[in-house]
Amino acid sequence: MRTTPAKDLRVTKTLEAIDRTFRAMMLQGGYGSITVKALCERARINKKTFYRYYETLDDLLAEVMSAYASAWRERTAHLGASDFAQITRELFYFGAEQDELYDVITCDPAWDGIRRQLQDDASGEHAENVPAGFTPELWHLLYAYVSQAGLAMYRAWVADGKAIPLPRAAETAARLVCQGTDALTSEWSGASGRK
Repeated sequence: MRTTPAKDLRVTKTLEAIDRTFRAMMLQGGYGSITVKALCERARINKKTFYRYYETLDDLLAEVMSAYASAWRERTAHLGASDFAQITRELFYFGAEQDELYDVITCDPAWDGIRRQLQDDASGEHAENVPAGFTPELWHLLYAYVSQAGLAMYRAWVADGKAIPLPRAAETAARLVCQGTDALTSEWSGASGRK
């Protein structure tokens, strides 16, 4: 992570150049192809400047991912963990507001490792904090279903060029997720899975 906070215009411009260049290089060749030397050459800074703000490229990547995760947590902070429909809707609206790198990380299988890190960071405590009325086993199953089903539908929407209007895509995904969770909780409540 950054070791020096941005306080003046020169620092802000330098950090913006590093971020912009890093994102462009991620889109062009993936994270594994980036070196500090190449990043610095493209950003027109020297390596000493880079290392003033970041210890490693991993720290820069962590900062980029943390910004996405933090924005997601802020956007959904008002939602309950089991508000599956609204969480699914927000997944679509949030994704539509992000940059191209977000969609690449979210949708390209080559980015699975980085995406998993992002999902874990974005999930925060929701994945482990079992809401009242759920057993841990049911909650983990539902949480996995909601997060993966919503993500799979978002990926399909992106792969199809976002041809379906955003409100319709988000609402359709939310309905499908809710139908699945309703079916699962009904089945489990009959088998004493939900209290």
